[in-house]
Amino acid sequence: MSYDKKINIPQIAQTNKYNVLRCVIQEGPINRAAIAKKIGLSIPTVMAAINDLVEKKALRGAGRTGNGIGKPAPLLEIIPDCFFYIGLDLGRTSIRLVVNNAAGIQTASMQEKTGDPFPEEVFVDRLCALVKRTLGDLSIKTKHILGMGVAMPGLIENGTGQVLISPDFGWKDIPLQTWLREKLPWPVLVRNSNHALALNENALLETEGTVTFCVNLGYGIGAALVSGGELYTGASGTTGELGHSVIEKGGPVCKCGNSGCLESVASGEAIARQAQTIIAHHGRSKIAELCGGDAGRIDARMVFEAAGAGDRPALKIIDTAAEYIGMGICTAVNVLDPDRVVLCGGLTQNGPWFLERIQAAMEEHIMPRTGRRLAVSSGKGGEYSTAAGASRVLLNTLWAERALPV
Repeated sequence: MSYDKKINIPQIAQTNKYNVLRCVIQEGPINRAAIAKKIGLSIPTVMAAINDLVEKKALRGAGRTGNGIGKPAPLLEIIPDCFFYIGLDLGRTSIRLVVNNAAGIQTASMQEKTGDPFPEEVFVDRLCALVKRTLGDLSIKTKHILGMGVAMPGLIENGTGQVLISPDFGWKDIPLQTWLREKLPWPVLVRNSNHALALNENALLETEGTVTFCVNLGYGIGAALVSGGELYTGASGTTGELGHSVIEKGGPVCKCGNSGCLESVASGEAIARQAQTIIAHHGRSKIAELCGGDAGRIDARMVFEAAGAGDRPALKIIDTAAEYIGMGICTAVNVLDPDRVVLCGGLTQNGPWFLERIQAAMEEHIMPRTGRRLAVSSGKGGEYSTAAGASRVLLNTLWAERALPV
């Protein structure tokens, strides 16, 4: 019998190392026998991989098992600072960055105002300077960085990471991933912010195998569907634009060019814009007091604060936004049939009463058959959840491509 292909021994050994490393990261501290059982390799094969990883300062001893049965077995764990990876969330109002170590622990986070995103290349230069400055403050060397995942709103082309269009930023056909790769000495992946957020929030759920519809309520509005741990991205990878579904015929013109989009009537930007219009007719409102009479200073947070103080114009804006959001989510739920909806984003940080209003609107408009078994909850990842999701996307991709430096 003859074979057209030779067995690639080095490649098999590399695959074994990846499997051992991933097992230790996910399950450690763990002993050698347990590793062999979990990944289906012989103990001698596992030992060979472990010896190489220890020599490369990726793994180390972590004491011994102490269950009192048999001889205590030596445990292994990842060396946390053997590598780091970065997540960057480009929101229209804030930029958020996280740095994770090899153990998956977030070692640093920071944020700053987004500011003017034009000219685009100047903005990208600023992003690179921000990342390098943060790593310098942490005394992390470039050679220890695996890469950076970047999340931003808009239609992002699969593979190339090109921003086809981002209404929030006013960008069109911007090669963001290419520019970042040219300016930074490590791999960069650019993905849609709704996708990154959904992957992170789904990973934080205590239940497995669910179909989760994650809704991102912030400056804009987006969503993503995760089923069995896998993100649904559609035919071209551009799913999630819930905010650009028309909800009010003849409504305000949206940044995308259509009229009456959900985002144009219920997003953080829309809430602030409506408040700016209202104070022209209600000069003595709580909103006017909070902004010091300067309508240009109004943001969604001020409107929520005014509503919390009982300001009637502010309450009307928030109630209307919640109603529209609930209706928009119901439309998606009736089509997609998830068993869980997770509400995330900056608008959800303004108190439980806003989420309660959204849920009330959903209960009013959803099909009864679906509504009986639909769980609705708020996100667990906090304000850095999208950045964490971007880093998660990067790491998952590197694992799949076996591109980790081991």
